[in-house]
Amino acid sequence: MRGRNDLLCEVAASLSQGVGITGGEPLEVLDRVLWAIKSLKDVFGSKFHIHLYTSGYKLDMKTLSLLENAGLDEIRVHITSQRSLNALRIALNSSLDVVVENPVLPGESARLLELIKELDSIGVKYVNLNELEVSDLNLQPFLLRGLKINPDGRSVAGSREVAMYIINQVRDLGMDISVHYCPAAYKDLHQYRMRLSRRARGTRRVFEDVVDGLVRWLELELGSKLVEELWVKDLAIRTYEGFITHHKLSKLVRSGRIIEALPLTPRKPLNEFPLNEFLNDEEADSTL
Repeated sequence: MRGRNDLLCEVAASLSQGVGITGGEPLEVLDRVLWAIKSLKDVFGSKFHIHLYTSGYKLDMKTLSLLENAGLDEIRVHITSQRSLNALRIALNSSLDVVVENPVLPGESARLLELIKELDSIGVKYVNLNELEVSDLNLQPFLLRGLKINPDGRSVAGSREVAMYIINQVRDLGMDISVHYCPAAYKDLHQYRMRLSRRARGTRRVFEDVVDGLVRWLELELGSKLVEELWVKDLAIRTYEGFITHHKLSKLVRSGRIIEALPLTPRKPLNEFPLNEFLNDEEADSTL
């Protein structure tokens, strides 16, 4: 049951109160999805929130019943076709919370507004509009379609403006449906950083400090009498290459290097600073 243990350990390490199941299309592997939902609910309890993203392509009454019985709390449908709308109507007849979540394409405000009107008429209560994000995988296709990238490099120009137009129209037309806009910067600067910070706190080792979602420690070289004394006093950990300790002891040893890493397992180092450079920066910060 290694897969089950890996899943549960990751959730525990991240101090998660819920998970989102996404893909690709997760309903292509329904058995694995049901197994994951049941495993999470069995261990973390009924209040552990699980939501699933789908285009609805494989969602029917039988599948929906299986998801409900497994313990799914919420389903988020990405509307791509009439088939997605049909699946949405099926989901609305279930006990699940139902959300429509779509990226916002520039130049499609009229089509999106008509979709929102239809969603409102069939009883959808909540729509999440995502700013169209840019990644290494979709950059070239976006450029080939004539889309322009915002200066920050995170999102497509014009996506935010369409979302704001839709929100204002929903308000002015007095619709009951709730429409939320999620900017790419919020995901990148807040959600992702908070997720890293929680995992860092959940997996922090005794010699690590948590700084802005990263973990930081001090690596010391072999050969120093003071360093070996720290080891004897259980203030340092011996490794194949030297010693590791908390960076707060850096002012004692005055040699070594500071490592900053993503709080993954195993750790993924991002930055390395000579100790004297790190100490100078800390002293500069303390005088500001």
